[in-house]
Amino acid sequence: MKKIFIVIVAVIMVFALTACNGEQATPETTPEPDPIIVPETTPEPDPIIVPEPDIPRNSPQLFVVFTEGEQSTQRIQSIQGVTNWFWGDGGYLSDSPHPLQIHFDDATLFLNNQTGEIELEFSGEFMPIHITARRWSAEYATGTQPSDEMFNNWEEVEVNGKTIGVINDGNNYIYEVTATWPIYSSTASYAFRVISE
Repeated sequence: MKKIFIVIVAVIMVFALTACNGEQATPETTPEPDPIIVPETTPEPDPIIVPEPDIPRNSPQLFVVFTEGEQSTQRIQSIQGVTNWFWGDGGYLSDSPHPLQIHFDDATLFLNNQTGEIELEFSGEFMPIHITARRWSAEYATGTQPSDEMFNNWEEVEVNGKTIGVINDGNNYIYEVTATWPIYSSTASYAFRVISE
């Protein structure tokens, strides 16, 4: 009886060992990470190189045209004043008397008691980007040294594009126009006289 029991136990143990050997442990696996998606980048465009304009070596002249309605009645050349003119590798500065100290001679517009517009015409093709104007009473242009009060007693004149409106009020004026050009911020001033009669 004991032999039979031992045989049964031995058989059971053989089956148990066989079952244990048949079960193989499955190692834990780490999930693969999601692939990194690198967005496509658009290459930077080459910079746009704007060629420098052909800057003249002399500042433009200013011609002043008086227009009544649609008819131009007079065209004169103004007198160039203080100028700071520059280009790529050079430039120059020029001084000038104050507009009240200038002898205008031919640089005079005669309105003939008319009201109209003054057109500002700059020579050449290199045009200014900013224009301002002011005026003094011609009574201050006495040919002698004006006083500080006379120097400072000017009024601003509205410039619409390259046009100055003129209302004939019976008075005579000395005008000064200042223009600024791009690239090197060159400036030039111009003067002319306006007689109402």
